[in-house]
Amino acid sequence: MSQATVLMIEDDVVFQGVVQQYLRQLDYDVHCTANGREGIKLCSQRTPDIIICDLKLPDISGLEVIETLLSMTTDLPIIVVSASDSMADIREAVRLGAWDYLVKPLESLTTLNEAIQHCLKRYQLEETYLHDRWELDVHIDVLYNDDALVQRLTHELLPNGSLQLGGYRFDFHLQNGQPSLWLDYRPLLDGRVLVLMASPQNATDQTLIPLLVFKTLLDPLLRQHLSGNDDTVLQPQRLLRHLNNELCHSRIRTAFDVWVGVLDTKQQHWRWAQAGDMIHSEPQEKPDLALGIWQQARYQCREMSEVTKIHARLPQQAELIIQRETPQTAE
Repeated sequence: MSQATVLMIEDDVVFQGVVQQYLRQLDYDVHCTANGREGIKLCSQRTPDIIICDLKLPDISGLEVIETLLSMTTDLPIIVVSASDSMADIREAVRLGAWDYLVKPLESLTTLNEAIQHCLKRYQLEETYLHDRWELDVHIDVLYNDDALVQRLTHELLPNGSLQLGGYRFDFHLQNGQPSLWLDYRPLLDGRVLVLMASPQNATDQTLIPLLVFKTLLDPLLRQHLSGNDDTVLQPQRLLRHLNNELCHSRIRTAFDVWVGVLDTKQQHWRWAQAGDMIHSEPQEKPDLALGIWQQARYQCREMSEVTKIHARLPQQAELIIQRETPQTAE
């Protein structure tokens, strides 16, 4: 049995052929077309698991294809693969509902497979969440009753120990054995570190799946930043807008409190933004609306220079501490 059914809408026959051969070697069931209208027709006849779509097609715009397909099937995972690295094109594709955006030429076809697997994982997590919330699927009950599995998945939502970079130490402390949050500090390019704390507002015993879904929304942006194609993760307010847009398009009907920032360890400069008021931080500013409530919500970025200490705390759950280390002086 194939991994998944992929429909590729791409007019570059050479690139189309290379991708088709590569994905078939990985056991995907791949169907291809060179124009947008044919792609829409094929999708209406049989909905694929994943669509790969170019933006510049010979008959209609790829953006029009995306809009039409998502009007037919609102939760269809679409990956844009285009030679256009225009931020306007990227923003419009994401606004319409594309799940990922890759810029041609691809450094490696492995990147495409990773994007496909990421979309499949997100889709499956959302499906699992819907079963959990609306159908009370017995398999979900089994998941939450499996302490070892819950512990392993919860571990994916926490950093692997402390981090020391550029004279700063990043650390966290849990106040609850199984906290309902995602906490991370992730090294970026040029000595920067992305710092994030997120928690669902409807905190229950079964918040693991929504948190894992939320985590998958950030992965493509991190990959694009590390490959030099996108700087959204460096702009906290833009990152919150992106995540909010994704959540509002998502089937995960959960609002999230999120505190996110980027510390430039070389310049000792801190930029951050906050959605929702459950997370307490120092320095503290008035937070904006929680994510996942209103698609048109706006988010502000704050800045601070010569930072020596940053602290964030989710009451009765966890705290995160960033401290500039004092250089040792010789006696």
